[in-house]
Amino acid sequence: MKKRIIITTLVMIGIHFVLTISSVVIAFGSGTEAFDNPNYEPSVIERVAVQLSGILMQPGMSLWTPWMSKNMPNVVEWGLCVINSLLWGIVLAFVLNVPALVKGKRSDNNGVHSIF
Repeated sequence: MKKRIIITTLVMIGIHFVLTISSVVIAFGSGTEAFDNPNYEPSVIERVAVQLSGILMQPGMSLWTPWMSKNMPNVVEWGLCVINSLLWGIVLAFVLNVPALVKGKRSDNNGVHSIF
């Protein structure tokens, strides 16, 4: 069971990290067109990317302050991004494996129904 959770966690970390970086790049890249055209209307893809990046970057984005942007090296920001993906990966792995965890605990406790 531990191996399954570890593999699921690593896969979720990778998916989260790629989705986060992709949505930020799409949102930023699409938004640069607004500088050239004052009548620019964002596309559906750009609006989705902006919302998705805002969601996927939490809770790490809440911890990063303007002071940190000026006074901390970029490696700290990237470290926070990786830790954020790690947190999302762990949570998603446990959520995806809850049925197997509950089923495994029930069979281990000889009929006692407990998640812990």
